[in-house]
Amino acid sequence: MKQKYCIGLDVHKNQTTFAVKNSNGVTLMEGKCATQYEDLSKNLTKYIEKSSVILEACTCYYHLYENMKKNNIDVHVANVIQLRKCVGKNDKIDASRLADMYRLNALPESYIPSKEIQTLRIMINIYHNIVRENVRFQNQIGAVLDMKGVFSGVNDFSSKNGMMFLSQYLMKNNDFSIRYLYDEIANLNKKQELIEVEIAGFIDINFSEEYKLLTSIPGIGKTLAAYLIGEICPIERFENKKKLRRYAGVIPIKEMSDNKVYATYLPKGSSRKLLRYALVLGANCATRFDNRLKEYYKKKKKGSNHGHAIMCVASSMSDIVYHVLKTKQPYHK
Repeated sequence: MKQKYCIGLDVHKNQTTFAVKNSNGVTLMEGKCATQYEDLSKNLTKYIEKSSVILEACTCYYHLYENMKKNNIDVHVANVIQLRKCVGKNDKIDASRLADMYRLNALPESYIPSKEIQTLRIMINIYHNIVRENVRFQNQIGAVLDMKGVFSGVNDFSSKNGMMFLSQYLMKNNDFSIRYLYDEIANLNKKQELIEVEIAGFIDINFSEEYKLLTSIPGIGKTLAAYLIGEICPIERFENKKKLRRYAGVIPIKEMSDNKVYATYLPKGSSRKLLRYALVLGANCATRFDNRLKEYYKKKKKGSNHGHAIMCVASSMSDIVYHVLKTKQPYHK
């Protein structure tokens, strides 16, 4: 049931612009305040408890959303990507427009993850950034060794064998560049181990059932299971497996730009790249361990290429993930 008033919030890190409108679209109040619930509620004392509050799903919104929910305020979060499609890429989305769109039943709303999912997503992002940094330093080591004509035969310099090779190399060579990069990788390895322990403990407390189901799927280990839990749970968000496929970006979708239709996997600005990454990585692993998926990969690769074939397997992986979580039954080959 809609409230008597609508309050649109244009939220930024330090300052929030607000616009209060009645059911006829008449602006009753406009202003600015600090991006803190206490300041917001103080400025909007007359209206906030009788209003539907609308804000965008930006990086600063969640603490406002949480406080409003705690105080039983009717709050709605706009889906930024869908919102941009509605209003046009060059049009400004301000507080007044958000209030009007909700008032006219034209607001695309966003899924709001639980506090536990939010926490897991933060940890997964930290982990992913550490891995990316590690890979960056490893690539630099490879380039330096190539320049010096040193053949290592190592694919992963952060592994036990890789670190042993570098340690032995440094015992024989006074090489500042390799020493610096070696120390950076050693430091990142320690950080990675720490965050892995934190993630494992957090999942054990909050998502143990989902974890067991997902790790029953070939190609999905403890890390990818954590990625998937953070990105798609609870599975009840998705009406069917096709909607999960589209959301994960493993099947092409049609987009329009400048009156031209083109196919893409994820919309511009999508925050779901980690989900697609996990499914594609899982698909690459699964083709080595699961005969059915291996044969499916070979079939799709005929007359095509590895990228197309692995995306088809990733789509199948998405269906399997949906099935095990929805039925609460482990995967059977």
